[in-house]
Amino acid sequence: MIGRPPRARPLALGALALVAGLVLGLRGADRALPPAAFLAVAVALAAVLLDRRGLLIASALLGISVGGIAIGLSAEARAARDCRAGWRSGARVSLTAIAIGYLPAGERGNVRLRPTSPSELDGCGWSGAVRVWAEGPLRPGSAYRVEGTWRPSLRPGRWPRPPDRRGWIAARSTSVLEEASPGRHPFLFARGLLAERLWALYPRRWAPLAQALVLGQRETIDPEVSRRIARAGLAHLLAISGLHVGLLAGTMFVLARIARASVRSAYLVTVAGSFAYVLLIGAPASAVRAGVMVFLWTLTRLAARASSAFDVLGLAALLLLLVRPWSALEPGFQLSFAGAAAVGYVRAESRRSEWLRERSGVVRGIVMGVLASAATVLLIAPITASYFGRVTPAAIIGNLAAVPLLMLAMPALFLSALLSPWPALASWPGYAAVTALHAIDALARVLSEIRWGSLEIARPALLPSLAYVCLLVLGAHALYGAWQRRRFILALGLLVAVAVAWPALQARSPVDHLSVYVLDVGQGDAIAIATPGRRWLLVDAGPRSGEFDAGARRVVPFLREQGARRLVAWLASHPDLDHVGGAPALLASTEVDRVIGSARITGQRGQLDVLRWLADHGSGWLAADAGDTLSVDEVRLIFLHPGRVEPDKEEASNAFSLVFRLEYGDFRMLFTGDAPGQIEDRLSDADADAVRAQVLKVSHHGSASSTSRHFLASVRPELAVISVGRRNLYGHPSPRVLLRLAARGIPTRRTDREGTLVIDAWPDGSWSARSTAEAGW
Repeated sequence: MIGRPPRARPLALGALALVAGLVLGLRGADRALPPAAFLAVAVALAAVLLDRRGLLIASALLGISVGGIAIGLSAEARAARDCRAGWRSGARVSLTAIAIGYLPAGERGNVRLRPTSPSELDGCGWSGAVRVWAEGPLRPGSAYRVEGTWRPSLRPGRWPRPPDRRGWIAARSTSVLEEASPGRHPFLFARGLLAERLWALYPRRWAPLAQALVLGQRETIDPEVSRRIARAGLAHLLAISGLHVGLLAGTMFVLARIARASVRSAYLVTVAGSFAYVLLIGAPASAVRAGVMVFLWTLTRLAARASSAFDVLGLAALLLLLVRPWSALEPGFQLSFAGAAAVGYVRAESRRSEWLRERSGVVRGIVMGVLASAATVLLIAPITASYFGRVTPAAIIGNLAAVPLLMLAMPALFLSALLSPWPALASWPGYAAVTALHAIDALARVLSEIRWGSLEIARPALLPSLAYVCLLVLGAHALYGAWQRRRFILALGLLVAVAVAWPALQARSPVDHLSVYVLDVGQGDAIAIATPGRRWLLVDAGPRSGEFDAGARRVVPFLREQGARRLVAWLASHPDLDHVGGAPALLASTEVDRVIGSARITGQRGQLDVLRWLADHGSGWLAADAGDTLSVDEVRLIFLHPGRVEPDKEEASNAFSLVFRLEYGDFRMLFTGDAPGQIEDRLSDADADAVRAQVLKVSHHGSASSTSRHFLASVRPELAVISVGRRNLYGHPSPRVLLRLAARGIPTRRTDREGTLVIDAWPDGSWSARSTAEAGW
């Protein structure tokens, strides 16, 4: 295809400039000023290098970016005054709120509620909704009195969170103050009515999926089903997107024309119905974008004016971001607009293809579907990789079947809900809907099991992501003969080098300090150690129980985000499942040079899983004894326990926990696993200097039987770290241990309150500690 490449549309460029400004502003004034100065310098250079028209465009974009920075700073300042910014973990919360989501009786889940009495909240500000972990029934539009405790979101992230995503309330009690009524909250009432009918009509297996497809409510969906659909690349089916709104808009337009409405009336019905549906489902960013685009597209049709899909998309983004600045950092917004841009580009360029015009409608539709799906997967790849650590090539094929199934399921689900007062009539669309739900689940099951269907990758930094997008843009220009230009080839080569080499260089670049990451894995342990030479060790792998596998959900994604594809060693402190439960997922996805643990074989499930994996792969288990050492770069691990003679009368696996001291220059950190107090006292009696350290990893999650006064007097720690889950049944950490630490003036950091903890240490013995909560993640 030789010709002029597509020109950038002004509204689309304006939207990108506003996003850049908002992102800088939302990160705070201290982080926004340097990039803003860089933009000013870039415009100054443009004044020298560009012609008058180019200078005007550059100046306009700079002005939009500066405006975005101002809006972002204002939104960030309001978020800092929000009540949730000042609440500590475990703080008691009491508020009156209106339910936005639906939760059936007997079900538990996270439901969004909107407070109605901010005056109850100590006079602080409030914006948006709050998530509440509660037990049903909760009905949209009803007012509730909620009593509970605040639980901050402590998962690591690179960007600040909007106030409504900084945590949730663990409700102890919810009492109804006022039932929902169509007069007070008509859209919430209609949402609750539709959700109730879907829940009553369909079996427990399919009702949550039906609610997710129609209303975007995923509170009750089976986590395994949700993960399976995500691995298949079909997660957009569960989050109401432009696809749902577009299908609904097209259906309403066709029905209006069948009813002999004029074209003008059909357009008006389509716009009104689309916005009503957007309000019905709670106006998520992707649905608002689609609704605005339907409205703008209708205006251009009624005015008989030609319009560019990118201009319509850009204007929709500008309007949405001016109202909701935090949307710029939400994956739903980014995925929605990136996907729409990819589909718009394919549709626009397909009109230029003579080959497609000569094909039949079926062939043309299949080719267009494959191209649109492939373009979408390629463009959203850096977004899904950054937020979810995953890229799903299976979606290229899956969308070809998923979209027709959704076109069948949505009308059938709506019709069955409307006819629910007459069961005999509702059964016919109900059967069709169940058939479509079966097919969607089966499709997701097949695609999720394809080896290449879902690829877990390290979360890329911003620079490689931008380089990747530039590569796609340059590749699109190559279709027009731009590959013949030397400047294009040079730019392409440079961007390929940056995109490919940067993550590897960043992961392997030596630093001047040691980093220890105490991961937030719930009730268990997983501690990653990064040497100054950026070589990695891991102590334990977190718990595995029921639906939660810390190895797959927390440990492996963390290592991939850090660029750690290989471990020098994995150390299993002892065989309890809360320490080695995540090992199978870790060993299956990460290259491990050596596995080190105690010589004691207890026959516990977690240990047997590891031994079975090692036997299947021809690897060995290295037993560590007191006196052994492991050196990696300038870091040494000196093992203190267990000894070659097993402890008498202590058959519990905790008594055989690995206890070792990490040394890096003058810095020391003591790792104790789940060693009981008598083992700690024995070690301190044998050699008090051997256990002395600046940082102590408290044994057994702070249980009452560990960390005696005698032991603390020997260790003399400057910091105590406790790895404990927010929802544990064992009362950890014990008040006794906390009192002992407080009595000696030892600061304590806990993963249940602060998330992942990071200890940076230098050879001179200095160190610092930080947490995900302090980073504003």
